[in-house]
Amino acid sequence: MVYFFALNLGINFDCKMRNKILIATLFLFLFQNVNSQTFLDSLMNEFAHSVADTNKIKLLFKIEKALVNANKPDSALYYLNLNEKLINELNACQFEFDFTFEYIAVYHAMAEYEKALVYNLKCIEIAERNRNVYQKADAYRTLFNIYYNLGQVENAIKYALYSIHFSDSINYTENQVINYGNLTRLYNDLEQYEKAVQYGEKGIESGRKEQNNKGLLVCLNNAALAYRNISKNEKAEALWKEQLDIAYTENFPRSASKALINLCMLYAHTTQKELLNKYTSELNHYVLTNPDVRLSLTDKVFQHIINAYNFIFQNSLEAAENELDKGIEIASENEIMFHLSDLYLLKTKLKYAENNYPEAEKFNRNYDSIQQILTGEEFAEYSLDLEKKYETQKKEQTIALQTEQLQNRRILIGILLVSLIGILVTTVVLYLNYKQKQIIQQQHISQLETEKHLAATELVIKGEEQERTRLAKDLHDGLGGMLSGIKYAFSNLRNNLVMTPENAMAFERTIDMLDSSIREMRRVAYNMMPEALLKFGLDAALRDFCSEINLTGSIKITYQSFGLKDKLIEQSKSITVYRIVQELINNVMKHSGASEMLVQLGLDNQQMSITVEDNGKGFEVSNLEKANGIGWRNIKNRVDFMKGTLDIHSAENKGTSVLIEFQV
Repeated sequence: MVYFFALNLGINFDCKMRNKILIATLFLFLFQNVNSQTFLDSLMNEFAHSVADTNKIKLLFKIEKALVNANKPDSALYYLNLNEKLINELNACQFEFDFTFEYIAVYHAMAEYEKALVYNLKCIEIAERNRNVYQKADAYRTLFNIYYNLGQVENAIKYALYSIHFSDSINYTENQVINYGNLTRLYNDLEQYEKAVQYGEKGIESGRKEQNNKGLLVCLNNAALAYRNISKNEKAEALWKEQLDIAYTENFPRSASKALINLCMLYAHTTQKELLNKYTSELNHYVLTNPDVRLSLTDKVFQHIINAYNFIFQNSLEAAENELDKGIEIASENEIMFHLSDLYLLKTKLKYAENNYPEAEKFNRNYDSIQQILTGEEFAEYSLDLEKKYETQKKEQTIALQTEQLQNRRILIGILLVSLIGILVTTVVLYLNYKQKQIIQQQHISQLETEKHLAATELVIKGEEQERTRLAKDLHDGLGGMLSGIKYAFSNLRNNLVMTPENAMAFERTIDMLDSSIREMRRVAYNMMPEALLKFGLDAALRDFCSEINLTGSIKITYQSFGLKDKLIEQSKSITVYRIVQELINNVMKHSGASEMLVQLGLDNQQMSITVEDNGKGFEVSNLEKANGIGWRNIKNRVDFMKGTLDIHSAENKGTSVLIEFQV
């Protein structure tokens, strides 16, 4: 609500001082705009000379984000569409979540919240499919903002709490800063200002610590509003000034304009004339000279109200009236009723101060009319709530009556049947007792058979693992030792023989073949039972396996795991998973011609997922049905043994993606 202050509080305005302030402010804004435009120009120049690869995709993301920050969502949408087309052409599936998520930001900046909601829900599906908790946390955070702007408060609260839960579970501090800012805004709207201050301070502390300026600006603005609502004006002023400094430095035009508007309204409410004049001038020149600033309709109304207050304090009543008329025009055309009421009230008091009573009464009637509309809307909402409560009570009463009738009917039926039950009860009890004994006996027999079957199965599995371990040990310790001894004997023999050059070369080739045989024997023994798998577990063994292949330089493997930390997996299942991944990697190295490979292993609520992707030449998936290779059969047999699912996507010259899922 806008409050009117006494009109005789005029001030003497120093034109020279004002000119100095305006020149300094203009220099600062022009400097920031030059920096912003220079950054965009450098990105555009780089884009003009870029080739169609993943680096160009990342560059387009930078351009789009810079345009969003510069409050140019239409241009940002254009470059985002270009990026989506390039991603599809390159089949760069790893960017699917990123470009979908950026559509949320662009449509949110354009205030097209329904479109933003469609992409937001799609992001959640992608995050679920990727089993990526970080992506979930981001998607639920933005879902809060969309539902908030759509007026669906319950959904906004629900998904804010979801995002906080996921962010806490992975210590995602950057996301938490924005979550705290969102909750601060929500509790401000619910008029629970103490809670708003509590979450706002948490967000400010975290934002400063993590140097997350975007989230920090949200928390500063919303926490300051909460402090203002509990009349802690000095605290609010300090936070808005900090917000303004960061917004200037990091070039966040929307946040800067918000801070300036809030500071001006604060100084108007507290009748600090000099500060109001200073920041009003700064606001007007910031909006005028900075093309990145696009005030919302509500903020434009605020700007005219602020200018009106400033002119009132300067005793420039005609200029103040002109500003109020401009604000009334915008508020009327766009049905911004709450602020239209404030403008009419201020205009009424301005006319009284000018002793123009007929005009004052006219605007007072306008004010009363708007108040009646606002009261009618509140009453309509209140009546709707009462109607819903009344309908709920009627349903509850009907249910209670039907329940009582049903209960009486059951009592009557019970009385009629009690005699029959009394006659049959003894026979039934004896019969049930007999049948119960039979059931217990049969269950006991079934339990013994099940235990016997489980014990036999366990022995078979254990025997298989013991035999694999024994063979690996025999190969390594027995045959390996013998081959090493032979190599040592040959080496000594070489020093005691005189051979022709041809024989010496043949002898050296024999030694090399013996070395290769020893390495191959050790590789076979390790593959039969990897030592890292037994000692350190599945995650460490696969990471070690991928690292060894990377050392060869034949292919670059990126290994990632999720949810495996401190998780105990049955050894037989760990070995099966290891064999599957091992065989998939070998197939890629043998057949795909790829230079890079991504291996992901995830565990979520006992659901194991294996993802192997490469940038190789790809193949026709339908040809797998005709494949006779032992490697592919081994993979399929192991997946079938684990009762899992196998999903393959591949196309010529677009790489291959394999996804396997099963319960562990």
